[in-house]
Amino acid sequence: MICDYRLKVFYTVAVKGSFTAAAKELGITQPAVSNHISELEGNIGDLLFYRSRRETVLTPKGRILFDYAERILNLYRCAGRELMPVKKEERRQIVIAAVPEAARLILKPIVDHFIRIYPGTDISLLERSREDAAESIKDAEADIAVTDAPAEGCDSTVFATVSVNGAAVPMATYYLSRSADSSGNSAVNDFLLCCRTFK
Repeated sequence: MICDYRLKVFYTVAVKGSFTAAAKELGITQPAVSNHISELEGNIGDLLFYRSRRETVLTPKGRILFDYAERILNLYRCAGRELMPVKKEERRQIVIAAVPEAARLILKPIVDHFIRIYPGTDISLLERSREDAAESIKDAEADIAVTDAPAEGCDSTVFATVSVNGAAVPMATYYLSRSADSSGNSAVNDFLLCCRTFK
């Protein structure tokens, strides 16, 4: 797979919260992890992590790099998926409940793009009212809900904004919620990463 290994090391440390855990995940030594991070910090000219015995926390510049690293590593992953022959894998499923405008204008092109990269995935895109989409998340009938307002009783984050060039405020903001059961679903995680890098 195409990849900037130092960026992968940095990202793994940030996600795992420690150099030791990152070393174990990557199958390298802890001093090797430290060297990769030191090289990155040398190039940037600033610290990426606050280090202590108990935890490793991103600095402000580390948080900036983390956002870019997540997108860059996903782009590498998507490129690898498109360039290399597709291996047979289990059929994977994702169910998305979304308000009609979000389903048609935002999610449809992302779903088409994702299926091209991950052809072994079946995605059901269900058009629902805000209330029904939120209920489908609570009842675990859908993995993801995209609504035009935060769903009550769910953790909702901003998913997308639609605006007209030159407008002072967005025309619409859509919110993402996910079911508790979907957190360990690799297909859902892959889809959300793809959403962050889709253009």
